[in-house]
Amino acid sequence: MGNSLDSAPALIFIPDINGFTAYISKTDIRVAKKVIPALLETIIEQNELDLKLVEIQGDAILYYKIGEPPSPTAMVSQAKKIFSAFTEKLEELSLSLPQETLSLPERLGIKIVTHYGKIAITKIRGNVRLIGEDVIIAHRLLKNSIEADEYLLMTEAYTSYFEEEELEQVFAFGELMKGQDTYEHIGPVNYRYASLKPLFSRSVR
Repeated sequence: MGNSLDSAPALIFIPDINGFTAYISKTDIRVAKKVIPALLETIIEQNELDLKLVEIQGDAILYYKIGEPPSPTAMVSQAKKIFSAFTEKLEELSLSLPQETLSLPERLGIKIVTHYGKIAITKIRGNVRLIGEDVIIAHRLLKNSIEADEYLLMTEAYTSYFEEEELEQVFAFGELMKGQDTYEHIGPVNYRYASLKPLFSRSVR
């Protein structure tokens, strides 16, 4: 690919630890230094879509994958893998640090934002950076009006590649909701989302 790419269609994929700021502000930094890296490493290890990791942004991991959008089945499989591993790691950490991380699974959760659009890739002092409006859209969607704590969000730019029947079949594990948020300089962004919790309950049966 070289050091830069002017423009290419790509999936932008961002797993984000929900409740991160509140947890950090209320937790001994020595404990947080054990918990947060362990959770981020767990997320990174679940990469079955062969996503390219750009950077870790505090509580979020920015990935991309150039080419055609992955199928809804592949997307749900990836989300399930991340969510299940994340939830299991939370439980493991709660047992290993029972005093300092009381109610840890209730404080932290995982949400995944996915968007499909065009990106440009450049390097700044050897570090890969993604640029373009679609990259901004994906980041803005980390702040949205969804009331659920743990979910998979997919923009209309992604879901429009697939038939409604296929989406409903793949998301039969839980209700696939519609949402919209409006952002300054961008305007309204439509998306679909589904709670991730039913995925974990199915995986542990």
